[in-house]
Amino acid sequence: MKSADGCDSLPTNVTPEFDKQRIIYEETEDLAQRIVELEKLLSLAPRHKGAERMVGDYRKKLATLKAQFEKKREQERARRSGSSDEGVIRKEGAGQICLIGVTNSGKSSLINAVTNAEFDVGDYPFTTPIPTPAMLTLEDINIQLVELPGVFEGSNEAGIGRQALSVARNTDCIALVIDLSQDIEQQMRIILGELDAARIRLNKEKSAIRIERVGLGGHMIYGAQNFQGDIEEVKEYLKARRITNIIVRFQKPATFEQLVDAMDSSVAYVRAMIIATKGDAEGSEARFKELEENYSHRFDIIPTSALRKENLDGMSWAFYEHLDILRVYTKIPGKKREDKPIVLPEGSVVEDAARKVHKELFVERFRSAVILRDNDKIRRRTVGLSYPLQDGDVLQLAHR
Repeated sequence: MKSADGCDSLPTNVTPEFDKQRIIYEETEDLAQRIVELEKLLSLAPRHKGAERMVGDYRKKLATLKAQFEKKREQERARRSGSSDEGVIRKEGAGQICLIGVTNSGKSSLINAVTNAEFDVGDYPFTTPIPTPAMLTLEDINIQLVELPGVFEGSNEAGIGRQALSVARNTDCIALVIDLSQDIEQQMRIILGELDAARIRLNKEKSAIRIERVGLGGHMIYGAQNFQGDIEEVKEYLKARRITNIIVRFQKPATFEQLVDAMDSSVAYVRAMIIATKGDAEGSEARFKELEENYSHRFDIIPTSALRKENLDGMSWAFYEHLDILRVYTKIPGKKREDKPIVLPEGSVVEDAARKVHKELFVERFRSAVILRDNDKIRRRTVGLSYPLQDGDVLQLAHR
């Protein structure tokens, strides 16, 4: 005997809760809700050996439903792709930080406090109607701050929200601005929910799954032991999506959701942090503690108060640290070092700096470089092209 959904006969010793949920699932027509109800059903499934086949059938069905849902979402994104570049702000300075928060969370006040901007600060919705940039000067570099319009439930589907989130998905770092005078959990739920709906993943590792397109063949799966679930779900998902000529490598422990993201080229992986504003408000200390307890495992959290001008310098340097960049200063022997640094990604080596200064010809004729470091035991050392750089290095280049 099969259930109404086409699965093999049900074990006789299922719980009343499971049977009730099965009926709810089978009577649900909306695709997204059907997935939710099936996930609930699986959470109630019996764990004994006699139920293994039934659970396996339902897991395959879940993979098929998710494949249908992703295809539907892709079609919807393609339909709206004509305005996908709307509101893009050209990056300037050493890096770009987007500030996102609910209405009146204090984004404008923060930016005004650390830049020369004079953004409107109002106690009403959409004080900032479009993504608006300002420049933060931090010692000898500039960091571009972009205030996004206040986010709200469903903003990903609205024109103003899509415009703002299209900027966020292309930024170097997102700062979640959390108002300590308001409900913490509600703000985080709205912000994270809208970013997730816009296919923006925060502080997630992209390299857990590697997808390779090949010329011929079906699909090959490697590292199945790293998949946190039944590998049959993966096979069923690929089959339902009619995906062939592909190699899936689970390089690190990964979930089904990460597989779906890896298959979707529109997913953006962005570095993120939290700026807790209005630390001067009544009850802010308790709310900050709540924020730390619930989210410090995932985000660095910086407390601030624009009104009292508290920890604004700490916030500015946190922006710098989350850009993952370093500053290198060039110097001609016998002269002072240049005041303006070369800005490079963290992990850069001497060759990267040499190419930025002198392009290809110089690198081919490169002889040596001298690095000067005031904070090092060896303050002057001669190095080669592959030598790693540190923030604040002074570099003298020589060629044949």
